[in-house]
Amino acid sequence: MAAVLEPKSCPASSHRLDQAAICLSAACLVHCLGVPMLLVFAPWMTLGVLGEEWFHLGLVAFVVPLSLLAFHLGYRRHGRRGMMLPGLVGVSLVALAAGLEVAHLVGHATSAALTSVGGISLIIGHWLNLRGRAGFRAK
Repeated sequence: MAAVLEPKSCPASSHRLDQAAICLSAACLVHCLGVPMLLVFAPWMTLGVLGEEWFHLGLVAFVVPLSLLAFHLGYRRHGRRGMMLPGLVGVSLVALAAGLEVAHLVGHATSAALTSVGGISLIIGHWLNLRGRAGFRAK
């Protein structure tokens, strides 16, 4: 059966999840790219909260559920699985990076690289999800 696309309005509150997730993913990306650069120029930053393992786990604890909820709600509205792929890859990379770092299987640089790629993928995924929810729904 062919899919028919019809415009649907989407309540403003449903957009807020994706918008919040985009902001959180962007903050995570800035953190992951910025902190290593700051650490090179300001070694005293390693004593701060931003370099702590619990801070990273706290970010992951917010990013993963918020993102999964936003993607689920977006999928229910637009019905397009392909739009969720970048976001799910991003969630997986962010969670994998945190798990590998906590288990001390990779160093901070590898973890930061994985998290950065995951963060970019999450931002793309949330942007696609937001556009999909605002635009069309497959029937």
